Amino acid sequence: MTKLKPMNIGCTQMHTVTLLAIIIGLVAIGAQSALYINRPQDKSKLWYLGLLLLLLLFNVVNGLFPDPAYNIALNIQHIIVNGAGFAVVSYFPFYFYRAFGLEKLRFFAVYGVPLFLLLPYLAFFVIGYSVHGDLAFTHKYGYIIPTCHSFVLLVAIGRSIRYAYREKRNRNRYIEEVAAYAAIMPWSFMAPVVYFQCGQLTETLFTNVGFVTISTLLLYRAVNVGRAEQKLLADLELVPINPEAIERNSKHFGLSNREIEIVYLICERLSYKEIADKLFISDRTVSKHVQNIFSKILVNSRSELVKKMNDF
Repeated sequence: MTKLKPMNIGCTQMHTVTLLAIIIGLVAIGAQSALYINRPQDKSKLWYLGLLLLLLLFNVVNGLFPDPAYNIALNIQHIIVNGAGFAVVSYFPFYFYRAFGLEKLRFFAVYGVPLFLLLPYLAFFVIGYSVHGDLAFTHKYGYIIPTCHSFVLLVAIGRSIRYAYREKRNRNRYIEEVAAYAAIMPWSFMAPVVYFQCGQLTETLFTNVGFVTISTLLLYRAVNVGRAEQKLLADLELVPINPEAIERNSKHFGLSNREIEIVYLICERLSYKEIADKLFISDRTVSKHVQNIFSKILVNSRSELVKKMNDF
């Protein structure tokens, strides 16, 4: 792999941009770990933490290896460097499939990764390169399938995002769609970047631009959700709670025990996050239950639900 001229960070050949990315990654991991410890039932935070750890691993390995100064065989160093890159590229389809609910990515996350990424890595780098030691040959042919897979995946991701947001499309949804696609693109091009040996700086920028974009997207979503919930809670304050009416209407609409619990908590003005914490379930599970409740009661919002459930 071609490296840019080292920037003399300590006794290594690590580029300054790579070091900066490592520092930012460590800070992000600390913050995300605190959030996950505070809300362990929210699996999306755990998946994002996994992505951050892989990015940190890639930045460290890509910044330090390969270097003849280390007492590690160069072929082993090359296998480790490329393995870290393959690990990041292999994880992000699963992350977006699970965290963003992109169901159309299931094939790529479950089957595409082992077939078109892990298998070529094992065949060309772990086995082939260990046997013949020809790095140029390994790079030339080992990245052909992953590179083709990256372009196909990029198209599939775009279609998956459009499919996920096909209903109730609005300006906020459109911004999320574009931002999510922009976040995915740098990782999709990681295989071609490595194939054409663009260097440490380019590889670091591609992986970390995606990280910055997805972090911005997650923050944007959190702010929007928080604002929407605050507005809903303010509207719901005007409706008095009637436990007898809620119990009677719950039986009338055939709600399950879990759904009844959630209805009561919604009527008590709890946010989705507060409901998730109280019931020890994820925000996503609460959202699914709420969708089922809306469908059974024939309402489209929390305010409509509260009014209907408290009405004799």
